[in-house]
Amino acid sequence: MNFVKEISKEEINELPLWKFEGEITLVEKDEDWEEVIPKLWRAEILGFDTEAKPVFKKGQYNPVSLIQLATQEEVFLIRNLMCGFPGDLIRIFEDSSIIKTGAAIHDDLKDLQKLRKFKPAGFEDIGIIARDNGMLQSGAKNLTAIFLNKRISKAQQTSNWEKSELTQAQLDYAATNAYLGLKVYEVFERIGWV
Repeated sequence: MNFVKEISKEEINELPLWKFEGEITLVEKDEDWEEVIPKLWRAEILGFDTEAKPVFKKGQYNPVSLIQLATQEEVFLIRNLMCGFPGDLIRIFEDSSIIKTGAAIHDDLKDLQKLRKFKPAGFEDIGIIARDNGMLQSGAKNLTAIFLNKRISKAQQTSNWEKSELTQAQLDYAATNAYLGLKVYEVFERIGWV
């Protein structure tokens, strides 16, 4: 299979807009974990991303307020400022047998480790894999366009992720961002990049 090494904004804009269409599960209370953790343990690959309330001044910092994990059927949106960051989730993040994959995940992991210390294992960055295989672009939007032939919206990127109620647009954005990591990684598996 041959893929272009880069894609223009104009070419991306011609692609169909795409979002995750499966089940989105919000994890907001401690008791939600009971149902979620077994589903995460069953996954071989999890799409991964995080969100934090944006910062508009130098030197300010907001902690991660949403952890997104995607399986084939379901995306879990974990509102960790409400329901915590339990040891069961840490164990998944430290388990090398479960691949956790997304775009530009280095900073996500660094920010998560400010909340709770852990040793990340099994994390794969689709941007790094793409660059290692000669791609000239490695961001989520470009990789989704090149490898999935779809366009994603980034309109919610700088929205407030600490709001008590997230909008449907935020839920769709967050779910799609985690799911695209899983889907692009699967393409990389098929073409022998991983």
